[in-house]
Amino acid sequence: MYILLVNDDGFDSGLLQILCTAAARRGHRVTVCAPNTQQSAKSHAFTLGTPLKVMRDHMDGALDAWRIEGTPVDACRVGLLGLCEDRPDLVISGINAGYNVGLATFVSGTVGAAREAAFHGYPSMAVSLEPRTPAETVRCFADYCVRLGEKLIHYEAPSQSVCNVNAPPVEVKDIQGAVVCPITCHVYEDGYEKVLSPRGETYFWLSNEIEDMHPSEGTDLDYLHRGFITVTFLAPEGCCQEDYADFPLPVCDP
Repeated sequence: MYILLVNDDGFDSGLLQILCTAAARRGHRVTVCAPNTQQSAKSHAFTLGTPLKVMRDHMDGALDAWRIEGTPVDACRVGLLGLCEDRPDLVISGINAGYNVGLATFVSGTVGAAREAAFHGYPSMAVSLEPRTPAETVRCFADYCVRLGEKLIHYEAPSQSVCNVNAPPVEVKDIQGAVVCPITCHVYEDGYEKVLSPRGETYFWLSNEIEDMHPSEGTDLDYLHRGFITVTFLAPEGCCQEDYADFPLPVCDP
């Protein structure tokens, strides 16, 4: 299998190297295209009107490895449309340092890069875990994601969908299994702290996020709290049109 690896934490992320090593260990060919610097929360942003600088680098286990001066979606697009030697069988984005669950999936650069691949018709995955996850669990999760990808390429997933995978920050022995589930509609709580500089200039600093400790039962964050690996298919169709058949549209008068 030929795999394109992308991420939003940047080329130098140790988690990207762990995922690359796991894929190579299972005998897959790997190309890495990652942003040159950290690019979290970029969602589906990509560059228009200016050229993208591309720099060849090295990553253990990869056939080719490239630094892209751009967003996660830029890295994915340049990889798919310009740098990959063949058509990849699978695109994996991650491993991200931090959950991508609930409504955070709409702003995640990790998910955005995987979504771009899905838009082009590639089986794609976004994979994430918490920074405090034990090292053994990280390695186990990397291998699990590759094995899941091996199954995903043969599965008739919803059209242009992303397989979004998250792991709980527990020891390997405490993982309760894996479950397919929906995302929670709860959000992380954060805000801004207003400060004044010595020159009287006003700044707003983003405050730390506070995780929702009471997510809806049966959703991704709920299962992660209970020690499960979560798998969610994020599809662009969203809700069915039938769900809004009774929406009171106004009359369109000339």
